[in-house]
Amino acid sequence: MINNQLIYVTDPLCLWCYGIAPDLDAFFDSLPDDLESITINGGLFPGAEAKLADKNFQNYLKNAAEQVTERTGQIFSESFWELLASDNFYYDTEPAARASVVVKELAGDNKMRSFIHKLQKAVFVDGHNPNLEDTLSELAHSCGVDKAEFLEKYRSDSSLEMTRGEYALAKTMNVRGFPALIYAGEGKGFQIAAGYATLKDLTQAFDYAREQCGQPILNDSAAVCGMNGCQ
Repeated sequence: MINNQLIYVTDPLCLWCYGIAPDLDAFFDSLPDDLESITINGGLFPGAEAKLADKNFQNYLKNAAEQVTERTGQIFSESFWELLASDNFYYDTEPAARASVVVKELAGDNKMRSFIHKLQKAVFVDGHNPNLEDTLSELAHSCGVDKAEFLEKYRSDSSLEMTRGEYALAKTMNVRGFPALIYAGEGKGFQIAAGYATLKDLTQAFDYAREQCGQPILNDSAAVCGMNGCQ
């Protein structure tokens, strides 16, 4: 029986979540079998909170994108900036989040993360519109999900309810920014990441949490971790 959980709180259109994606994939690939992974959406700019991509908002994103590229090497192409500059474009993160929830329901948590990372490349590198059903259904199909089944679920009221339920859950965990990872084991909770973290950061924080729970660690890194983080 699995009692240990790693909860990943993200948003498909979070720039720093895109930045952490390669290290996050490597981290998840290294996790032990006794761990249940759960990915949920925190809600960046969903629905009524969507941002019109005017000059001010574009500049806000460009500043963040420059920092992401500098720290991680992940690129944002001219096609992405052209998408933002298109007439009356809103940076609404809810369609992408809702789509990821449907992929999770139909194909599981690992496929959900794969879908999110594919969507980030499609938007930030290829400049595809994440608000369009065609974009979302094509990406879901690339993750092994039947298009017709995806669209039926995506258009249902239940998919929106589940997505907003994830937003609410993230708030109850006091998650204020993305990406965030929380380890829960033996009745204890540990913050593995709050914002950008490298693979080394993630592994060290995870090992510290496991050590505190009396569980096997990934490597001998826990010794340099404390309650204030890892050195």
